[in-house]
Amino acid sequence: MQLNPFQERAVRSSGHCTILACPGSGKTRVLSERAAHLIKSHELGRLCAVTFTRDAANELRTRILESCGQEHIRRLGAGTFHSLALEQLKRSSRGRPPRLMGDGERWAVLRRCWQEEETDVPFDDVCKLIDKAKSQPGHIAFADVSVQRIYERYSGLLHSEQVMDFSDILLNAVHGMQDGSVSPLPIRWLLVDEAQDMDAVQLEWILNYGRKGVEVTLVGDDDQSLYSFRHALGYGGLQEASLALSSLELTLPVNYRCAPNILGAAARLIVKNPHRAHKNIQAAKSTMGVLEVQRTPTRADEVSMIAHTVAAPSEQQWAVLGRTNTILDTVELALTKLAVGYTRVGGKSIWDRAVGSVFLGLLRSLADGSWTGVANALVFCRVDATWVNEHSRTSEGHYLDRLDQALAAPHDESRRKVLTALREGFISWATQLSKDRLPLVAEAIADLLCGYAPTAQVPVFKALADSFGGLRGSLPQRVDFISRGGSSKNGADLRVQLVTLHSSKGLEFDNVWIMGCEEGNLPHTDSTEEEERRLMYVGMTRAKQRLVISSALQEGAESRFLEEAGI
Repeated sequence: MQLNPFQERAVRSSGHCTILACPGSGKTRVLSERAAHLIKSHELGRLCAVTFTRDAANELRTRILESCGQEHIRRLGAGTFHSLALEQLKRSSRGRPPRLMGDGERWAVLRRCWQEEETDVPFDDVCKLIDKAKSQPGHIAFADVSVQRIYERYSGLLHSEQVMDFSDILLNAVHGMQDGSVSPLPIRWLLVDEAQDMDAVQLEWILNYGRKGVEVTLVGDDDQSLYSFRHALGYGGLQEASLALSSLELTLPVNYRCAPNILGAAARLIVKNPHRAHKNIQAAKSTMGVLEVQRTPTRADEVSMIAHTVAAPSEQQWAVLGRTNTILDTVELALTKLAVGYTRVGGKSIWDRAVGSVFLGLLRSLADGSWTGVANALVFCRVDATWVNEHSRTSEGHYLDRLDQALAAPHDESRRKVLTALREGFISWATQLSKDRLPLVAEAIADLLCGYAPTAQVPVFKALADSFGGLRGSLPQRVDFISRGGSSKNGADLRVQLVTLHSSKGLEFDNVWIMGCEEGNLPHTDSTEEEERRLMYVGMTRAKQRLVISSALQEGAESRFLEEAGI
């Protein structure tokens, strides 16, 4: 497909360039075509493309090579910020560079330092403060003296033990380029994708290349900056980079994805944000789509409407977008009850998390006589894990035989009560199962687990039982559907996807349903209004043909974003 005039200018412009790419404007194509143009129009010089994930880097590298040809493969590099910075450190290191710690190892070292200080600041807060400080390239200082001492002790341990954490990779590369101890990669052009998501250290890393004569292209959209909780700079970062490099600022305003009425509503919403770059967003399509608002009495009514709509026989693709994984869990359970396959994006299936797995594990043990589900349930019911693991190693046979062996051994009264309750439960559940009363079995298992669960988990167990009880088929068939087919782990059924709004960025769907659009949920109280408005904008611009926005009267007032969008 031929480039439009905006895309053509972005591809062929020379020097430092900041490209503001609206949703659905062909950003990746422009980035790959610009890279190919730079390589093919110059006989010498290497180009490096930087992204935030390994998969995105590999995809971009493939797209660039498709545009410029495999003969230029040695002139092209692509990677994440951290992988490229690590390559710098290895090239500049005399001997072996410090070893990179894993997350678990890092937490352990930090906890050692925290315990030594005996501070009143909780460990999780200390970790957050240090993470925030290490997202800045300058001198690290803390308002709390005890946190400062913990950080200094932590840094000293890393140095003495010849290790570094993930944040140190970029920090060391930036500081090394500033003092001359680390050389930049030998490149002529640097292309940065999703530049609105860079933090202060990543920005400084980019600017160091620009100051050394490397031509920098930033591609991003400040209206799609969603990660301030990860210290992303958004509009401010793009502005700072453009000013520091005296970059040419270009816009890709033509959206090829959305129907014009859907795009128009999204555009009316996002202009309410005061801190953003102006863009004349326009639709390439002329055919109107479907844009509707649904207001139901309760969340249960909303979920039922969603589930039955997306489950209707059709070849249409649906994405249900939610502000949190918790709200998407309700739709997942409704789809499970209707035996509709789905995919979760941005979070685990509820059946794979602690509550769902212990519930399903007992049902699996009842179905096949295995022990693992029983062992996990014992630990959930507060039986000592060390004892459970030892009994798992030393016993064998059907789960009832293992429970009998456990009851025959000496142990404390609380453990005996749990073992007895489980054994009696299994006998009762098996009797009900023989009478084809699976919904009663599911309810009884949920009731037993509720007796040991925190209050917040009780309604979740009830919902799991209701969802499982609504399925058709034998017990093994139902367990198998949930384990393999219900969440489409094999990718066989991608017609329905359940996606968090944060994870929807970069995706597109024929039909989109944004649920839970009430004040307090969207916009959420945990974030700023501007970022929540960007989140809603991103969700709306995922839809190609149909967009449904719903809320529940029982959950509160309808989101202000609907009025702002003029719908």
